[in-house]
Amino acid sequence: PRIARRWDKSAGKWRDISEPRLWPDQYVHHAVIQVLEPVLMRGMDKFCCGSIKGRGIHYGVKAIKKWMRTDPKGTKYAEELDIHHFYDSLTIETVMARLRRLVKDRRMLDVCERLMKYGVLIGAFFSQWFANTVLQPLDQMIRNSGLCDHYMRYMDNLTLFGRNKRKLRKLRGMIEDWLAGRRLKLNNKWQLYPTAKRTVAALGYRFGHKFSLLRKRNMVRLKKSLSECYRAMRKHQKIRPKLAQGLLSRLGQMKHCNHVHFFEKYVETGLQRKLKLVVREHTRKEQARWNMCTEPLKSTA
Repeated sequence: PRIARRWDKSAGKWRDISEPRLWPDQYVHHAVIQVLEPVLMRGMDKFCCGSIKGRGIHYGVKAIKKWMRTDPKGTKYAEELDIHHFYDSLTIETVMARLRRLVKDRRMLDVCERLMKYGVLIGAFFSQWFANTVLQPLDQMIRNSGLCDHYMRYMDNLTLFGRNKRKLRKLRGMIEDWLAGRRLKLNNKWQLYPTAKRTVAALGYRFGHKFSLLRKRNMVRLKKSLSECYRAMRKHQKIRPKLAQGLLSRLGQMKHCNHVHFFEKYVETGLQRKLKLVVREHTRKEQARWNMCTEPLKSTA
């Protein structure tokens, strides 16, 4: 695959993204996962989110909101953990050892091993599924330990809630031992704190017991986009379609948190309608352009 180095705004770091060829690589990736998905989903933790249909960011947001609102004792303390360079550290041997426990078809196992010829790469469709599969036993160990009240994992980011700080520390030691057996380790920036004094940062939001807010860096980017949009409107310039699409997406994030005062202070009345008109006009032009390119040539005879 072609490797492209790109800046990840949400994480604030560079990532090496692999771009496999559409044919035949990506066709094979999707064909393999279509067959393996029922097998990989068997035993998947209920709150394993990310890269799974129906389990995106807002699936996890709803769960954390519910825990914080209905179980103040069980969410007295929160612990945030992150696996250090997860995809880079995940070896083919570790993935294949897990797949051999789930799949007994030698031909399928051979195909999976050949897919990972260049490693478990970020950007390849199969990588996210294989990564979640490797961490399934970790999820089961955390659930069965009885040391935490609530647990959420979004790919390699773990968020744990409990009523006892000592139990959470003990659980972190168990997680570190489990990861060490797979040549993985936790990031040194783990955090353990009382939720009464600090909001829980996860999935792009900050959660309190009676409220939820957008994370600071996401809020800063939203305000910058709004400033650029208002500047264009004051100068009677056209709003760029890319800016309109991004701004609508960011404003959509605000619907899942306490946002009333933000809209009153920063968002002008009718702004979203104007942005939607810009996006629709751009979409119509793009569709017309592609239809002209794909129309069959008419015979002149």
